[in-house]
Amino acid sequence: MGLLNKLFGGGTKLELTLDATQAPAGGILAGRLTLHGGKKALTLTALTLRLQYILVRSKEGSSLPEIDTRTVLEHTLAQGESIPAESTRDFDFRFKLPDDLDPSGDGVSYKILAAADIPKVADPTAEATLKIVEGAGGGLSLEECYERWPDLRSHDEDDLCEALHEVNLACYEERDELQVLEPILAGMIRTGSADVRKRALETWANLLDGRARKEHIKLLHELAGQRTLDRDFLREVITAAAKFAEEGALPLIKELARSPDPEVREEVATQLRFAAEDKFRGKLAVLESMLGDSVPAVRAAVVSAFSDFRDNKKLMKAVAQLAESDPSDEVQAACISTLSLCHHYGLGDLTLEVYRRHLQSPSARVRKEIGQNLQWLDEDEAAAVAGLAERLLADDDQEVRRSTAWNFVNLGEFPGLAPLIRRVADNDPDPEVRADALFGMCSVVPLGELIPLYRQRLANDPSSQTAWAVLGGARHQSEEPEARAFLQELTRWPMDDIAQAARDALE
Repeated sequence: MGLLNKLFGGGTKLELTLDATQAPAGGILAGRLTLHGGKKALTLTALTLRLQYILVRSKEGSSLPEIDTRTVLEHTLAQGESIPAESTRDFDFRFKLPDDLDPSGDGVSYKILAAADIPKVADPTAEATLKIVEGAGGGLSLEECYERWPDLRSHDEDDLCEALHEVNLACYEERDELQVLEPILAGMIRTGSADVRKRALETWANLLDGRARKEHIKLLHELAGQRTLDRDFLREVITAAAKFAEEGALPLIKELARSPDPEVREEVATQLRFAAEDKFRGKLAVLESMLGDSVPAVRAAVVSAFSDFRDNKKLMKAVAQLAESDPSDEVQAACISTLSLCHHYGLGDLTLEVYRRHLQSPSARVRKEIGQNLQWLDEDEAAAVAGLAERLLADDDQEVRRSTAWNFVNLGEFPGLAPLIRRVADNDPDPEVRADALFGMCSVVPLGELIPLYRQRLANDPSSQTAWAVLGGARHQSEEPEARAFLQELTRWPMDDIAQAARDALE
């Protein structure tokens, strides 16, 4: 500690955090300076930030290189402010970089230097390296992004959130072209309203999917550690961590998987299934560590995430055993779903065995899950599928029969099932089941038989329920002339909502 610090308390410190450690020329330099006060009250004369260009090149006739250093950007962030003892102050910054900066490399580098001028103590400083990159694949400039989405500058929260949603959708096709927005989004995550922060985080994670760097992982750790996070924002943090797990966020995922909050643990398993890479190193180990969770919803989410590992025969056999041993019907239903495609890996007999045993399950939820997964079974198992469907369509529970009947819309690969679904549409005691059967049959009954059947049924029962069912079935075949002719008839139906839906289907 220097003499001034000894005399006047010292302890001041300056930290520099960048929202992005690389940016294109003309892009944005953004981040935060955090000033920690000393043991006594002090005064900040000035807080400055400089971007320094450094060029190192060999010098002819000399073993020492020639170094060219110059400041290309300088800003004062604060002046004449008091610093209470032991206080912490954050100073967010965002500046446009010059358009003519040379890319980093070939002896060119850039350094950001921050300094706080504080009388009576040694001035605290901080620095970071910034990489200037060329726009990937002819990426958009910041101004071009603002021209395309002007509401990114809006002060209206709804308009800004809508613009962020549009950018998020664009990321799926134009991720490389939109990298210039990285620090803009990070700034919104730090300083926006609750809704803006959530939408910005979702977009930021999508933009950086597959290219996360250390500062991005650090930001997620900071966000996860905040005690005032609402559920929706925390869900986006978990989703981002799952996306970035392979790039360095796996420790954060492991930490969240041990959360005392079961909703957090469930969300971790869910996003490891939907947001993370299918089989990154360490994924299966995290999921297996969660399988003994005391909360059924967490265990069910873990089993569902095992669907990425259907080629692991040992694991799938363990899932089959779990369907028998776990007392929760939620977990049992998840096992049914996860086993649905195992015939692709030589385990079709295992799946059918589990399905047949659970036709007798006391839980309607489990039986319903079988009906909702029949379409995934192998075409070679048509006879087995027919047996399962026949039993489920005769189930005592109306919801089991109804969901199975509706799911016939996905069973077009099993045309032999047509007599089963026609019988249900004619004879089931429940009108909702009959209506769902009318809709579901559109994939298994030949169109030449389907449309006349629909006309006849509508003539005999012109109820709204029947009209919506046959409209749905015809709409499913709307590319075919016979179905389009029937939809044209429905545009003149006396119920306005049916008629409008038919017109929409034809368009």
